[in-house]
This record gives sequence, C-alpha cells and structure tokens, in this order.
Amino acid sequence: MKNNPKKVVYLPLDERPCNYSFVGFLSEAKSSYTLVRPSLDIMGDKKTPANYEEIKMFLLTECKDADYLVIAIDTLLYGGIIPSRLHFFSEELLNQRLDLLKQIRAQNPKLVIYAFSLVMRCPCYTDSDEEPDYYGICGLEIFEYGQNEHKFKDGKISAEEYQKEKKRLAIAEKYLDDYLSRRACNLKLLMNALNLVGKQIDEFVILQDDSNPCGYTAMDQAKVRALINEKNLKVDIYPGADEGGMSLLARVITNIEKYSPKIYPIYPKEQCKNVIPLFEDRAVYKSICAQIKSAGGIECEREEDADILLFCNLPLDKTNNIDKLGGKGYDDRDLPSFLARMKKAVANGKGVALADIAYCNGGDVQFTKMVSEQIGLLNLWGYAGWNTSSNTLGTVICQAILRYFYGDSKTHRLFTAERVFEDLGYCAYVRKQIWDNEVTQMGYSYTDTKVQQGAVSERIEQLLNWFMKENYPEITSLYKIEKCYLPWRRMFEIGLIIKEK
Repeated sequence: MKNNPKKVVYLPLDERPCNYSFVGFLSEAKSSYTLVRPSLDIMGDKKTPANYEEIKMFLLTECKDADYLVIAIDTLLYGGIIPSRLHFFSEELLNQRLDLLKQIRAQNPKLVIYAFSLVMRCPCYTDSDEEPDYYGICGLEIFEYGQNEHKFKDGKISAEEYQKEKKRLAIAEKYLDDYLSRRACNLKLLMNALNLVGKQIDEFVILQDDSNPCGYTAMDQAKVRALINEKNLKVDIYPGADEGGMSLLARVITNIEKYSPKIYPIYPKEQCKNVIPLFEDRAVYKSICAQIKSAGGIECEREEDADILLFCNLPLDKTNNIDKLGGKGYDDRDLPSFLARMKKAVANGKGVALADIAYCNGGDVQFTKMVSEQIGLLNLWGYAGWNTSSNTLGTVICQAILRYFYGDSKTHRLFTAERVFEDLGYCAYVRKQIWDNEVTQMGYSYTDTKVQQGAVSERIEQLLNWFMKENYPEITSLYKIEKCYLPWRRMFEIGLIIKEK
C-alpha cells in the first residue's frame, strides 16, 4: 500500500478551517492515500460563492486518475453552504452543474464517489449573518410561519388557528416568496442528486443543519425520506453539516484499509443517551449511531469487543449552550465515575476518544481539566467539543479512526492540541469574554471584525495564550499558536495554526 497510495479528491462544503483545513491536516503524511483539494482562492468567501468554472476544471483534471472523490454537492451547485441559502440560479443551470458528475464518472469509471448534501435549514431567530438580508427583519417569523404550515398540514391545529397565526406573522410577500422559491429549488436539486445514487454516486449522505422536528426543514426532510423509501436507497439522513467531509474521509479510509473499526459509545449514565441536543431533532444515541456508520465504523454492542471506546460527555436531561454552565442535569452526571472508567480503559491499552458534547458551541472545561490532569488529553485517540453535537461527533470519530489505522503520529497530537486551543480555550472561554467586554469598545461587532487578522484576532491570541497556560499546561508546555485569524471576519469561529515549541 505504501508504494501505491490511493488518490482522494476532496471538494469541501466551504473555505472555513472546519471544512477545508481539518481534512487536509488529518491527511498529512499518510502512507495509504494522498488528498487533493482545490486551492483556497477559488473556494469562495462566506456569502460569495466558489468559482464554479474553476471548481469544474479542478474536478475534471484531478478526478481523471483519482481513486475516490469526496464531494459537497452544495459547493458544486451553489458555491458553498451559505451561498446555497442566497442564490438566484435557475433550476436548469443547477441541473447542468449536477450533470458534471456524469462527465466525471464517464472519464473515470473506476472512481468511487462519496457525496454529501444538506436539507436547507430554517433558523429559529432573526439574524442575516448567514441568511438573506431580510432574515434580519423577519427570520423568526419565517421559522414560525413554517411551523404553522406544518401543524396545519398534520392536522394539529384548526383552520381558524392556522389563519389567525398567518395574520399575526404578517411576513412581507416578497420575502416569503423569495425564501420559499429557493427552498423549493434546492429540494428539487437534492431529489435529483438522489436519483444519481447507484449510478454516478456510490454513497450519499444527507445532513441536517440546525434541525427542528416541526417546520419547513422537517417537511422537506419528510419528502426526501419518502423518495429514499420509494427507490429503496441506502441513504442516511441525520443532523450535521460541517463535519460531513471528515466523516466521509474516514469512510474512504476504512474502504482503503478494508476494515471497519468497531466503536462502543459510553455515557456518564445510561439515561444520557436519550438527551436531544440543542439544534437537533432526535435522541443523541441515534445521531451517534448514524455518525459511526457514516464514518465507515461499526457500532459495537460489547465494550470488550471494541477497537475504539467513544466516551460521550453529556448531561442527564438537556444540553445548554456554553454560555449557561451547569444545572441539575450536569451535577448528576457523576463525573468522577465517568473519568475513572476512562482512566481504567486507557490504562488497559484501549483506544479512548472523547466526544465533549455536554454543551453546544464549546467544550466542558470542568471535565476536560480533570481528563488533562489524570489521563492526558494528548493520550486520547480523539477529542472535540465545538459547535453542535453532530459537528463534534463527526470530528472525533474521524480522528479516532485515523488514529486506529495510522497510530500516535505527530499530526494526531497536533490536531488534538488545536482542538483544545479552539474548542476549550476559544469557544468555551475567550469568545464570550471578548464579545461581552471588549469587541464593541474596540469599534467592532460580533459579526463584523473588518479583517481576518487585526486588533480583534491579536486580542484573542493574547487572552487564549493566558487561558491555556492557566488551565491546560499539558498542551502549552508542548505547543504554541503560530497564527490566529478570523476566517469570516466575525467572532463565531477562529482559524488556528498550532506548532510544536
């Protein structure tokens, strides 16, 4: 295998590190495959879509002699995840773009194509940062309008209640028409992509960003499921988005290595598995099962048979956002026993990974400090604790699978260190401190820092270095920040390059 590495072509969901860099970072210096990505300068910039003609040329050129293609359909069609919510492309043009997969397959019939796409989300808040401008005027109302439509369709409210709610919401017709026409177009293209499964697309995964059990997204999801059932397709739909590329990379690796690692999830208490995380629409154990399957693993029924033990840090009832720490469901987890079980597994030589999904949008500092001091975060086979539960799960499962095949490499430890800096240092602490106390005084806002590197990123790096040194000396004794930047010139996410000291 070392003398004949497989070629994997990767088209990310967008240009942010979580979609573009993580997969590249994890793939460095791997003997069994080489990863090829488009250059960042053709990948777009938040609301500006990727350059389709350049993407097309990249795919046609690189896929000629490739073994695998991992492709974000939303980037191929719309230019990225945010442009998919803003575009004015005709259905005819988008179908022509989708047909590129037929051309790619025709020129290389042996190419294995793993694709993923999203059901367009409908956020339950008023904010236009990642949506059309009018979502900053009536975003919550559009979400509630969709809920009203769904409830009436399912017979859960009367015609009188339905009309009363429509009148209350009173969304401008031009906004609603624009939103619904784009939803309908995107749904049609997703259905058309499903029709390629088993022909141009070998395996397909549908992800659901910010899902809710009631509303426009849930209704679209039901239509997608109906088509999947009608055609008897083996296609999974589950919560997620930005981890999709990592999940399918892991799936490629299990195919290359011809083995599916057995993964056993472990919870602080058994009832934790039934928690429905924020922004998601089902019990977490269902998403964990789907994420393991999507990454090419097998959920194992017995701990003693597992290749990887996936410790899932969760409360007993509901998850909070990272800005609301603690509560009875967190207090009753019995973290000492959970940690003792981890410690015993590591001591027995088991592969232990930590999915830090107790909170959304940041890791659990209280627990991970205990892990760092008593086990060592760098001794784990994977760690993540960012954004949604599914984002974290896809990241840590992918890292653990690559650790299983390629060992305790320099890249593996660097990636873990980067996750600790970002998920625990930035997401769990620094972001809120600067947002609450400094960013407006500096003349910027949470959604607009003007530049990728400047006063805000410099202050982030300064505070991040202090926090990490105080709380995770295990990491800072070995690693330092080489570069800190704000990819989308906002405070929600950062880009980090971590190096050995």
